[in-house]
Amino acid sequence: MNKKIIAIINPVSAGGKTAEVWPEMSKHFKKEINNFTEKYTKEPGDAIRIAKEAVELNYDYLLAVGGDGTVNEIINGMLLVKDKNVNTKLVIYAQGTGSDLSRTLKLPKRIDELINLIKTGKSKKIKVVEANFVNSKLEKEKRYFLNIADCGMGAEVAKKLNENKKITSGSLNYILRIFQVLFNYQNKKVKIEADNKLIYQGKINTAVIAHGNYFGGGIKVAPEADLFGDKLNLILLKDFSRLGIVLNLIKGYKGKHLSHPLVDSYQVEELKIMTKESVELELDGESVGRCNAKFKISEREIDVLI
Repeated sequence: MNKKIIAIINPVSAGGKTAEVWPEMSKHFKKEINNFTEKYTKEPGDAIRIAKEAVELNYDYLLAVGGDGTVNEIINGMLLVKDKNVNTKLVIYAQGTGSDLSRTLKLPKRIDELINLIKTGKSKKIKVVEANFVNSKLEKEKRYFLNIADCGMGAEVAKKLNENKKITSGSLNYILRIFQVLFNYQNKKVKIEADNKLIYQGKINTAVIAHGNYFGGGIKVAPEADLFGDKLNLILLKDFSRLGIVLNLIKGYKGKHLSHPLVDSYQVEELKIMTKESVELELDGESVGRCNAKFKISEREIDVLI
C-alpha cells in the first residue's frame, strides 16, 4: 500500500499501557504499509500541532492511537488548516480508557481488521460540533468535538479523571470517580436556550451535548443522537438527588434512562448554556473550561474511516 500514513501515538493513554504495547503493534502496520510514519505525543497539545502539520504535508491518512481526548486534539489540529476542505482521512485505533467515539462508530479492535479498513479506504464524512466557551485562563475559546460534551457533574468527573492516575480502565474507572465526586457535588442553576427559545431554567446535575451515543466508558447517555446527522441531542439530567443519579446510572448503560421524569431529551441545531455559578465543561473527555458556553453543528467535516 503506497498511501502516506502518519500515526499519532499518545503513550499515556489506557493508563500508560499504550507505551508498552505500541512498539509491537506498529510492526504490523509497517509490514503492510510502505509509507508509514509515527510520532509520539509528549504533552497536551502535541497532537494538535502534529495533526496540523500532517494535513499541510498532504498525508492521506492520520492514525489516532489513543483515547477520545487524543482524537479530539487531532481533529482540532486538522481543522486549523485554513483550507476548508481537509483531504486527509482520520483512522481511529482506540487505546483509551473510554474510547466512546470508537464504540459509537463500531470500529474494529483487531489490528488486521484495522489494516484491512485502511486498505479499503471506506470512509464517511462527519460534521464536527463547534463549542464556544471560557477556558481555564478565563479567555474565550472555540474548539471542535465529534462525540460528546457535558456541563456539570459529568464534567467534574472528567476533571477528576484527568487530574488523577487512571487506576483501572473503561467504565469502572469512570464509576469510581463518579462516587468520588457525587457526595460533595451540588446541582447548579442554569438557563438554557435552544434554537433561540428558552427551554429550561433551574437546577441541573448535568447537561449532555451529544453528537455520538456514549460517554463514560460505555454509558449510552444519548441513544437518540445521530453522529451523521445535522442536529445535537441535548440530554438534561435535572435536579436529581444523589441516590437518583446512582439508580439512573444503572439504566444509562442500556440507554433506558430517558423515561425518568427528571430527564429531558431535545433535538436542536444550536444551544446556549448560561449560568452565574462555576460549572465545569468537558469535550470528548477533556476538561477545557467552564460554562457559559454555546454549541452548534459546524459546516466543517472530518472524513473518518469506518
